[in-house]
Amino acid sequence: MAGGGFDAPEAGGGKGNKHKQKKGAGVRIDMTPMVDVIMLLLTFFMLTTTLAAPQLMKISLPKGDTKDKVKVDMGNVLYVRCSDIGNVYFSDGKSDGSETELKKIELKNVATELEKLFAKNNNLLLLLKFDRKMKYNIMADIFDEISRAKIEKRYAFLKMEEADVQKVTQAGG
Repeated sequence: MAGGGFDAPEAGGGKGNKHKQKKGAGVRIDMTPMVDVIMLLLTFFMLTTTLAAPQLMKISLPKGDTKDKVKVDMGNVLYVRCSDIGNVYFSDGKSDGSETELKKIELKNVATELEKLFAKNNNLLLLLKFDRKMKYNIMADIFDEISRAKIEKRYAFLKMEEADVQKVTQAGG
C-alpha cells in the first residue's frame, strides 16, 4: 500500500530491511512577513503617540508689572478660598477694603451659589486662593464647578497668605 502511514514500517518486515527509514521533513514557518508587520505596527504607534499633543490645562499668568495692575471696587469682589483638605469658603468684599465672614460651601453647590451671587451683582470678580498643600484634583473640581455655573467668568489667582490660612482654620479648616 502506498503512502498511507508515515510512522508505519515499510511493508515486507522490518528485520531484513537495510535501509533506514527517513524522518519526514518538519514544518517550517516563515517568520519574515510577521517581522514586517510588527515593524510596521511599531512604526505606526511610535508616530501616533509622538504626534499626539498632551491634554493640559493652559493657564496664562501675567508678568506682574505695575502697569498691569487693575483697580477694582472691593464691593464687587468674591473671595473663594480652598483649604488643604478641600473645604471651599466664600466671603464678599466690602467697598472699604474689608470682607464678610467666611461661609463654607459644599463643592457640589459651588455652581449654584455662584449663580445666586451673580444674580445679585453682575460685576462680581472671583479672587481664587488655594492652599498649596491641597490636592490638584480638588482645584480642578472647583474649576469645573465655576465653568458649570452660568455666569460671566472673571477670576484671578492670588497667593494664599498666612492671614488667609488663619481665617480658613478659624472657619473650620
